[in-house]
Amino acid sequence: MNIVDRELRRLLQQLTLGSIVKPTNILEERENFLHPRHPHRRKSPMFRYKNFSSTWTDVKLILPHKSMDAPEEVVEIYREKERELDKTKKMFDSIGSDNFTRFAVEIFGVPTAEDARKAREVLKKLSDVATPKRNCRATDFAKLLEERIQKLGIAMDVKLSPSMTTKVWVDGVSRGIHLNQSALFAPQEVRRLLVHEVDVHAVRIHNGSCFPWGIFSMGTAGYREAEEGLAVHYERQLDCLYPFQEKIYAGRCLAVYLSLSSGFEDVFEELRVYFDEKTAYSIVERIKRGMTDTSRPGALTKDFHYFTGPKRVRSYLSSGGNLPMLMGGKIAFNHVPVISKLVQEKTADISKWIFPVGISDD
Repeated sequence: MNIVDRELRRLLQQLTLGSIVKPTNILEERENFLHPRHPHRRKSPMFRYKNFSSTWTDVKLILPHKSMDAPEEVVEIYREKERELDKTKKMFDSIGSDNFTRFAVEIFGVPTAEDARKAREVLKKLSDVATPKRNCRATDFAKLLEERIQKLGIAMDVKLSPSMTTKVWVDGVSRGIHLNQSALFAPQEVRRLLVHEVDVHAVRIHNGSCFPWGIFSMGTAGYREAEEGLAVHYERQLDCLYPFQEKIYAGRCLAVYLSLSSGFEDVFEELRVYFDEKTAYSIVERIKRGMTDTSRPGALTKDFHYFTGPKRVRSYLSSGGNLPMLMGGKIAFNHVPVISKLVQEKTADISKWIFPVGISDD
């Protein structure tokens, strides 16, 4: 690993979103809000966070890309990432303030009114779909993940974690799949996650690692829309996207849209039209992470990509986009031409690329 990639890895390890925006009192506020004896006296959560301000003082967001032995277009991708990391640091510095949302919007974007309208259509159509029963333990699911990555020939570890805000996280920096050890999974959820987390996320990391520059496996600037868009696109293509999960994706998009102008309680009440209390709360809690007083407008906006990303993928493919190149790394749509050029120049050994069944021949 070259000096630039070592520095990028160090920065990405420090600027890990999930751990930074997780409230320290998340369970307490959830129990207070959902307490059965207080349904008419609910108050929006007041989240607290660890004091990370000193952590960022010595973080130097300058990648030594001037010393890189790489084509100019690759160096520019590192410059883009450097600028994104600077915004990420500013977002983390702003946790609990109104500026948090501003930087989140700059990094991830926002859903449109049309996106919100389409999300409501999906929610109305699926309003009676209930939460599936979850009876698969994390230890059992971990074995299935290990079998899947071994079958594909991906060098990646599966690690059980006692403290995670999400159920599963595929990390391109540590090259590991992190699994919440206390989580339970529904049978259809297991099938979907094997496609989402392994066949797309882990495969893109693996394919990106075939280049001599680590950014293609750790994630280029703006990669998330293509990342989640591809994952959900193939959930649908491979018949793994079941109605309740489709409903969740629509709920997240609507929650982001509403949260930009509304507080926690109002967004929660809107989602309660379509979800049970616990599910509605978990969606809004996820969107309002990074805020202290959640009665105020604001959001961590990234989760709308699960709903809008697949449409962007379909549009990309219908206009003649190159799917293997898009799967060639943890990249954004606009980086496909660079990947294609590098492949044509035989900079990467694409004989090592992996395309699970149903993906390469779309």
